[in-house]
Amino acid sequence: MRKTRTSAATTASGRVLLHLAPGLRQVVDSDEVYFVEAKGDDTEIRTRAARPLTDVRPIGTLAASFVRRGFVRTHRNYLVNPRRVKLVRRRPRGEDWELALAPPVNAVLPVSRNALAALWSALGED
Repeated sequence: MRKTRTSAATTASGRVLLHLAPGLRQVVDSDEVYFVEAKGDDTEIRTRAARPLTDVRPIGTLAASFVRRGFVRTHRNYLVNPRRVKLVRRRPRGEDWELALAPPVNAVLPVSRNALAALWSALGED
């Protein structure tokens, strides 16, 4: 069976091809990514490295590739790797939720009400 160019690129063992600049691509293992964040027209990909990688495409363009690898859209600006979530809690003074990621990233990110059910499901709760 012959694979198409798209299917080969999107099924290659959890790897994602990032566009760092015109003419510059970098492959990252999705398991190494903690979260993906929209930054204007660009997207930051946060790994355990001190500096994030910046893809020159908007998060909407990258979302499908990460979702296929188990990431959850927890907010309009964030995709999160549930394997890197350490804690989910209610925000102080409110009904909203937030999550804390495992070290060394230790970031705290918002969870929208609409995304909460998908997060629970990704974390194994029915």
